[in-house]
Amino acid sequence: MEGKRKKSGFSRRSFLKAAGVSGLATAIGFPAVIGRAQPKEILIGSLHPITGPVAYDGLSVANGFLLAIEHKNAAGGIKSLGGAKMKVILMDTEAKPKVGESAAEKLIRDGCVALAGCYNSPVTMVTTQVAERNGIPFLVTISVADEILERGFKYTFRVQPDSSNMAELTCKYARQLADQYKIPLKTLAALYISGFGTSIFNKLQKFGPKYGFEVVGGVSYGFGVSDFTTEISKIKGMNADVIMDTGYLADGILKLKTYADLKVEPKGGIFGCANGAYSNPTAVKELGRLAEFLMDGNYYYNPRSPLAKRVIEDFGKRFTDVRFQSHSVPAYDAALVLIDALERAASTDPKKIRDAIAGTSLKEHVSPGPPIEFDSAGQNKNGMITLQQVQKREIRLVLPDEYSDAKPVYPVPGWSAKT
Repeated sequence: MEGKRKKSGFSRRSFLKAAGVSGLATAIGFPAVIGRAQPKEILIGSLHPITGPVAYDGLSVANGFLLAIEHKNAAGGIKSLGGAKMKVILMDTEAKPKVGESAAEKLIRDGCVALAGCYNSPVTMVTTQVAERNGIPFLVTISVADEILERGFKYTFRVQPDSSNMAELTCKYARQLADQYKIPLKTLAALYISGFGTSIFNKLQKFGPKYGFEVVGGVSYGFGVSDFTTEISKIKGMNADVIMDTGYLADGILKLKTYADLKVEPKGGIFGCANGAYSNPTAVKELGRLAEFLMDGNYYYNPRSPLAKRVIEDFGKRFTDVRFQSHSVPAYDAALVLIDALERAASTDPKKIRDAIAGTSLKEHVSPGPPIEFDSAGQNKNGMITLQQVQKREIRLVLPDEYSDAKPVYPVPGWSAKT
């Protein structure tokens, strides 16, 4: 993979000039280390799928994590360790648990003091187990399944919102729109991929009634489905007021085309809920008019943040293989957490790094919301999702208002009305 990447072109001076000292100083620091012996390189393991069916998304996550590390290195490295630079070793999981497990073991043998990954929840389940067994801190970049943090592990930390947050806030936003625009909504159905999607559906069943939705049913499907006619016909037959849809990029694109072909038009709309396609610029480009007014409850960047804007700009300059997308956001923030912990630990001892991560209170990050802080299970207790909507082929954040850069268009026009 390294052969496919162009060099970053970031010098310490040019990066600080371009990024602005005031916004990034807190997040990454910029020490001046002159006349000292070169400190030992800090090895960081990156476990993501960069080949296979979710390679594009996996690479967008891996690149987001890498960019934050490169920013810190360009700004002088880890100040408390004499300006030590970090080296990210990227290994391909192929979205397969066994492959990810072997890769995690190798990275630890090779001397990595922390790991990050993995995008696919089943892969993250096994790789975090390897890290726990070896006493190595693990930063979850993307993986929403609650089960990851329900095993009492002490070395696993997740920056992104969990499935409870995903499900509850998507239901909350749907109800908020219904009340604001006076659309009576009572029922909800869900179409979801097995694995992490099952975790989301379980939480929809829990939180739907809290926001006035009767969950009338759900339809699951496996990884790699190539025709959704049967599944979406079942969902259409449930005649729910709202459909919640959970999955990855490729299946999300195919589902949208099938919804349109079968003229599935619930009066409350189709909401992505932790959906890898519905607020993804790649899906918007491929779907064209069909993407217009799509809504998605998901993690996203803060459009009002100067730091986020600089990161997006630098991502576009640094990488040509994938575009910046929502998946890149928690990955960049996960790297910021690790950088902050290394500075405070002033050590490459994994136990000390782990303890520093546990005490994190990181105010400046790319995602919207309060400081990143972890509860006793390792979950970012302040993680939050927002509601995105495609408007004029651009993805806009529409709820909550304090982070929005556009007003929602609701109710969603039917397929025939989209241009």
